[in-house]
Amino acid sequence: MTSKPIEILFKHVDGLDIYMDVYLSPTASAENPAPILLWWHGGGLLQGTRKGAPPHFLSAPVKHNLTFVAADYRLAPQFRLPTILSDCADAMKFLHTKEFQAATEGRADASRVILSGSSAGAGLPKPPTVQGNAAIYPITDLEDPFWKVPQRPVPYLDRMIAKEEVQPFIDPADSGSRVSFAALDSPRSMFYHYMLQEAILADLLLSGTNIPANSFSVAPFLRALTSTIVPTYIVHGDADTKVHVRQSRDVVEALKELNGRVKIDYEYEEIPGVDHLFDFNPECEMEKMYGFIEGVFR
Repeated sequence: MTSKPIEILFKHVDGLDIYMDVYLSPTASAENPAPILLWWHGGGLLQGTRKGAPPHFLSAPVKHNLTFVAADYRLAPQFRLPTILSDCADAMKFLHTKEFQAATEGRADASRVILSGSSAGAGLPKPPTVQGNAAIYPITDLEDPFWKVPQRPVPYLDRMIAKEEVQPFIDPADSGSRVSFAALDSPRSMFYHYMLQEAILADLLLSGTNIPANSFSVAPFLRALTSTIVPTYIVHGDADTKVHVRQSRDVVEALKELNGRVKIDYEYEEIPGVDHLFDFNPECEMEKMYGFIEGVFR
């Protein structure tokens, strides 16, 4: 059972409307608003849409008394990482506006927010103003060899992807490809696989920005910290062919080191034998993640 989303325009920039979908808990009220689970979709920041949320998120308002919010952002390479991050920051800020409160009739509690994301969406910003972070098979390090070694072809396809298949999406100057979402069944849905085949993720996200790829390496950032972080949950399948499980393992090792200096609350779940997008299985209820979220809001 899922609730019907409220579609809200939270940003207009570069001629694009950028939306979020809000799924309200049926038991929430203005007197007793439900906490917010804000989620960003995956797709390498190259493709995807807020409409592509796994089933467990869509049932979370009813099953877990959460306000589920799925927000779009502009896609690379027509927009680079600094721009994409600004969309995410603006989505978080919008939760605290009168417009958001009016649209949700005060039934969503913006003082209690957990951020989540899938794949590339799990690597987007985690400010200290939120109460927690739930990362699902996250991309955490653009410097990892997984992103630098071409896979021709990628192991889950039996053919090479011709560059013509991803034209004009690969052209950063193509005005027709300047979008804030892409339908899951659109031609752009081959873009991520082409990126892996050619090992060009960092170039697509950062070319021309003068920002080094290691600026987005999570594990070294954690190792340098001297302060605590918000409670964090990470889950990854050890048979992931699209985001290597090493991306999560390296972060967990850094969390262990950080926990030796400051007290932090984190959980890591590594699931044997499952690939990327495992939680799109309708039978996957993500019990440990929602148990973690319940504990944060308790």
